[in-house]
Amino acid sequence: MSRRIYPLNALRAFEASARHLSFVKASDELSVTPAAVSHQVKKLEAYLGLPLFRRRVRGLLLTESGQLLSTELREVFLHLDKAMERVVESDSRGTLTLSVAPTFAVMWLIPRLQKFYKLHPDIDVRISTGLGLVDFQRDDFDAAIRFGSGRWFGLETIKLFDESVTPMCSPRLLEGPDGLKSPDDLRKHVLLHNHSLDYDPESPTWEKWLEAAGATGVDASRGTHFSLPDHGLQAAIDGAGIVLGWRSLSAKDVAAGRVVEPFDLTMSLGSSFYLVYPEANSLRPNIAALRDWLMQEVRQS
Repeated sequence: MSRRIYPLNALRAFEASARHLSFVKASDELSVTPAAVSHQVKKLEAYLGLPLFRRRVRGLLLTESGQLLSTELREVFLHLDKAMERVVESDSRGTLTLSVAPTFAVMWLIPRLQKFYKLHPDIDVRISTGLGLVDFQRDDFDAAIRFGSGRWFGLETIKLFDESVTPMCSPRLLEGPDGLKSPDDLRKHVLLHNHSLDYDPESPTWEKWLEAAGATGVDASRGTHFSLPDHGLQAAIDGAGIVLGWRSLSAKDVAAGRVVEPFDLTMSLGSSFYLVYPEANSLRPNIAALRDWLMQEVRQS
């Protein structure tokens, strides 16, 4: 649903005139002529199709509609003033409030944050984790990390990286008589399931991976089930089974040898991680610092 376009200059002229009950005093506050204020008020009355003032020789009187609109507008402009103050104060203090999905925060962002602080010791990062999408007009966030298609209206989107899955397990599960040597050997082990993408019917599952690998005799429905991918990965690190691990998020664990990828077959999740923020924030120094640092980390990893 598209948002209505309101005559903001006319609303500001009316609000000031209603407060002072005078076009002259309103013009002094707004640094324009009384005629300009009067013109803007008439423009608003024409837009609404009803009178807002009763014009008297000794001044102005608000109509019933004018009183209602004046009260509401006063709260709107006070809220706007406070929002602007918070933005200026946030930049002056060097704070950056970021909304991040829990898995991305734990597996990718937090282990790298010390690098950001070394580069930008004057910026305090405030991280809030959650699975819901941020409403930047309602919520007090500067930017967010989202997983999806990258098509979000009114937001600037910077692609970080794609994601895919492949089986991962503790190196211990490659050893012994039941060691993993082929996809068919998965029937001897516990499958670890991640349900964080159940909303997407196209997302890879164990059933789809086993079919693509040509595995036989493996019950894809059995095993341990988790709601988040990092939980399943931790279970795999501890030797509890084999998980379809997220390769980009698990790269450090693979590099450190905590888990291995026993098979070559990978499947794309069809979505990517993005840094997103309102287009109006694109020139803010803190946003630019975060954006440049994230892209540097992506290139290095």
